[in-house]
Amino acid sequence: MGRGGLDTARVLVCALMIAVYLTSSKSVKAFELFHTEVRQIENLLNTKKYAEADSTALLLLEQALQQQEMPADTFSSLGQLLQNASRFEVAKAIFNAALERYTLEGRLNQMGVTLLQLATSERHLSNYTNAVTYVRRAMSIAQIDRDDLLKARLNLELGIIQQEQGEIEAALEPLKNALRYFRENNMANEMSLSLLRIGEIYSLLNQSTLAHTYYQDAFDSIQSSGTPKLLGSIKTRMGELSLKSGATKQAIQTINEGLTLLLSTNDVGAIAQAKMLMGKAFVESGEVAKGRALLQEAMQFASSSGQTKLMKEGRLALGQAYMKEQDFELALTEARTGTIDARKNRDIRGQLSFLSLQLSAFVSLGEFKKALDVQSVIQQLREVLLDSENKSAIEGLQAEIELVRQSRTLEKLEESKQLVLAQAERENLQTTLFWSVSLAALLLTFLVWSRYKQRQQTIILRREVRQQTLTLQEKNQELERAYKTLEEVSLRDPLTGLYNRHYLESQLPGEIRRSQFSAKQNPNNNKSKQDLLCLLIDIDHFKRINDDYGHIAGDKVLSAFAGVLKEVFRQTDLIIRWGGEEFLVVCRQSNREELPELAERCREMVARTSFDIGLEEPIYITCSIGFSLLPPDKEDDFDTAWKRTFAVVDYALYATKLSGRNGWVGVIETLETPRAHPTLLDTKFNFPGSRIATSFNNVASIKWPDTLDK
Repeated sequence: MGRGGLDTARVLVCALMIAVYLTSSKSVKAFELFHTEVRQIENLLNTKKYAEADSTALLLLEQALQQQEMPADTFSSLGQLLQNASRFEVAKAIFNAALERYTLEGRLNQMGVTLLQLATSERHLSNYTNAVTYVRRAMSIAQIDRDDLLKARLNLELGIIQQEQGEIEAALEPLKNALRYFRENNMANEMSLSLLRIGEIYSLLNQSTLAHTYYQDAFDSIQSSGTPKLLGSIKTRMGELSLKSGATKQAIQTINEGLTLLLSTNDVGAIAQAKMLMGKAFVESGEVAKGRALLQEAMQFASSSGQTKLMKEGRLALGQAYMKEQDFELALTEARTGTIDARKNRDIRGQLSFLSLQLSAFVSLGEFKKALDVQSVIQQLREVLLDSENKSAIEGLQAEIELVRQSRTLEKLEESKQLVLAQAERENLQTTLFWSVSLAALLLTFLVWSRYKQRQQTIILRREVRQQTLTLQEKNQELERAYKTLEEVSLRDPLTGLYNRHYLESQLPGEIRRSQFSAKQNPNNNKSKQDLLCLLIDIDHFKRINDDYGHIAGDKVLSAFAGVLKEVFRQTDLIIRWGGEEFLVVCRQSNREELPELAERCREMVARTSFDIGLEEPIYITCSIGFSLLPPDKEDDFDTAWKRTFAVVDYALYATKLSGRNGWVGVIETLETPRAHPTLLDTKFNFPGSRIATSFNNVASIKWPDTLDK
């Protein structure tokens, strides 16, 4: 190559290096610009300049789409920032851009997470059809990617969507599936949120006691480690439940505690929800002006953020506040606006609520003709929702009867007015007696005919009222049966079909009292069938089964193991799926001397049973058992008796595992006379002495857990 060629090559190389430098420099500057813009949007949101934040975010989105240089993760972070500030419409646009980038890059997991975020935004905007579509798409990705965590979060979101749509029974299943995963993986915040949502469902079903139990469980599980946002949300729901039950002072106190926690966060949506509930509570307590101010503040936020559900709740509460202040025109204005919005959103339940408010306002204003027209529309809508809105139907029926009574009063006033007019005509036409008599006769005939028609209409209305009452009674019975079925489902473990802890907690207090009563009646009869026996059974090396053969094989073993327990124990015995691979059995109306025989029969049957897990050859497993009399000593208090018993059987089970597994250790009874050489079990539980049985060589060969500390 000549000198001219070398010079040309050098020039080209220099030009290429300059181009690469300029390109990389441009990318770095663009990234820094985007990062600065995101910080600016965050500052605007923190200072509550929402309109300016929306405009800046949309402008940044347009610039990023044109330049194609903003990373997908930055889109996602910005969308999450806007979503946390309840700017859901703009967040949707940002998440859609992120989804497009993730799709081009083939990042399945991030695609699923972004679809979940889109579903959440659509749900807050009451676009439930779109929200469910996003959840279904994300669930397909989670199945392909085998992402169990994403599945659990999608189940949680799906349950919330179905709950807000009014599909109460359908919402329970995905929520409980999510709760199971979060509980097994010790995810406290997610578990607490699932418990909160399940509690809301039971509140909608008017099962206040069960709802409060779930709320309390949700609060207790994160009380020491949870975020103020979640703790505040739980407190406000507790307050709402108190308000629903009529405990207004307690509701105000509890909601205020939740609002105080939420005000320390940046979750403006949750704060607005809490203020709306506080406003309703103030209205109920008689502080209407104070409550109305909070309701208007919550509605203003809901309007700016596009949250249809919050807007509906606030408008309805505001209308009720105006009714309490006897400002019926303003109440009517809110009711009409709410009805129009609910009709646009095809929200039949919302229409019923606002139409009922219109009805009350028209009656209070004395406009009974309009009230009757509104009542006719309400009746048509109630027929559509009769199955799920029986309470509203009953209230509407009462309102209808009241309106019929008022309409009859109006007709009587009209009749009196006509009689007065007739009398005036007769006085003015005294010279024409014939016309006066004729007119009076015509008026009398008209009045008699009107009275007859009124009675006929009253008979028809009464017949319709009776028919509606019978129909509502039938629907109430159907709902009661459905509630019983729902309660039965919630008390069983879905994998094994056995009862779960909730069932044990509902049955055990009565069983312990019965056993203790029988023992007091026959204190010296040790051969009677009056004892309660408790056995805690654990599958040995169950983790190896999951590790070697997979979780599906583990589930098959658990299901088959439950079948073995049903063969060993009686139908009257309580067989409980305690958790994981642990099972708890409570034998009722038994004798304490049967404990070693029962434990050995269970151990032997498990050891010789083959478990089919879908392979060519079945597998064999063993189990370890700890048992005790329930309670081991004479305690009258249920909580003390149960906690003490479970601690004893758990300690005995641990000793079985340490002593070699595939065996059993347990306490047949405690002694009143102290022993000269107490066992470690006696020392740990302050027993004077105890009669211990074991499948190992003897009691001295048992390796107690406490020996490991020495």
